[in-house]
Amino acid sequence: MTVTVPARRERSVSGRVRALSGLSLLALALLLGAFAAGAASTGAGLRTIGHEAGPQVLATTGLYRQMSEMDALLAETLLLGREYGPRRQADLTGYDRRRAEISASLLRSYRLAQDNPADQRTVEALIEGLGRYERLAADARLLDAQSEHTAGAPPDTVVAAYQRATDLMHRVLLPQAYNLTLETGTIVRRAHQEERSATSRARAAIVVTGLLALACLVGLQAYLTRRFRRILAPALVVATLLTAAGLAGGLALLGGQGRALEEAKGRGFDAVLTLTRARAISKSMHGDQSRYLLDRFRKDTYEHTFLDKSRTVAAVESTSLPDYQSRLHRDFEGLLGGLAGLDRDRVFAAYQRFQQADARMRAMSGEAAIKFWDGELTRAYEGYDQVLAELVRRHEADFERAVGSGDGALVTLWRWVPAGLAAGAVLVLAGVRPRLREYR
Repeated sequence: MTVTVPARRERSVSGRVRALSGLSLLALALLLGAFAAGAASTGAGLRTIGHEAGPQVLATTGLYRQMSEMDALLAETLLLGREYGPRRQADLTGYDRRRAEISASLLRSYRLAQDNPADQRTVEALIEGLGRYERLAADARLLDAQSEHTAGAPPDTVVAAYQRATDLMHRVLLPQAYNLTLETGTIVRRAHQEERSATSRARAAIVVTGLLALACLVGLQAYLTRRFRRILAPALVVATLLTAAGLAGGLALLGGQGRALEEAKGRGFDAVLTLTRARAISKSMHGDQSRYLLDRFRKDTYEHTFLDKSRTVAAVESTSLPDYQSRLHRDFEGLLGGLAGLDRDRVFAAYQRFQQADARMRAMSGEAAIKFWDGELTRAYEGYDQVLAELVRRHEADFERAVGSGDGALVTLWRWVPAGLAAGAVLVLAGVRPRLREYR
């Protein structure tokens, strides 16, 4: 009996050491798994917003503007007479440039939509529809060249041919391009919401497993100290410090990744999407001005569509276009209503000049209206468009910087946290091995 009691006691001590060591290693493995889940969810959100659906949305929004500008340039070409030869040639060159840009945007959208057959079909429909638009536009240009009219509204046959082209553009093609933007935008919003929920759960799991791992390591250290009468086991102390550092550093990196995603979505993607859409609608508004001068049969229609688009961009209470232009004030709402500070002041000043020039143009008629449209009105629009373009470029830079920051945080997370936790696991084994050897 005096021999078996110490043996049982020895087996009990070694078993407890092994159990505490196993629990510590299991907790470290669970902590690593929680980090992996959190990094994967945030990384998936960054990948969707920064590299897949996000760029596709921005590409399709640019497509909307390019198509609007293409139709506006066609209207300008038909409106200008033979005495505007150099300007008409510049418009034709710009028309061909927009057509090339549209082809590139459609190709990019198709590639980005490889995992979405519905979006690919929409892109294919746009390609086919633009081919039909090109044929109708060519008919209008041919009839216009044969008429050799002076500046002003061309013959009715030319106007009728243009109506067929612009109706296809505005009733079919532009809605298709906008729907493509909405569909991919829904993907981005859904990915963002899912990522936020998944990341919140992952952070809670990281905190729980991290505290569990630290508790196991401290408990193992305390047991070894009490049972073997040693103050500290250096390897276990280092393992505990590595685990604490991994927990704190991993949470910081995961938080930085989450903040980068929020910035990419809010200050980058959402801002660029809104501003690009406002810029595209504004370009269509400028096209409505040339169509207003070109098509005497639809003057009222183009004035009304100009008002509707104006209210979309910068909304104020009004009953008509003259009423809107007289009531326009700095506290507008609409797409550009989210701007603040100096950005809002700059945009409002440029937009107000554009609307004031439009009001002056509509008070004129004939060649005087065309000259004013070709001069001061176009310069007012270009100044306003330049302000919007600068804001778009700035938020695009914010978007790319946030995505890059999030990608960098993800790389750092995968590089250091698993290595630190693996080193901690090795140190746990190294710390308990000398004690277990005493029972062999």
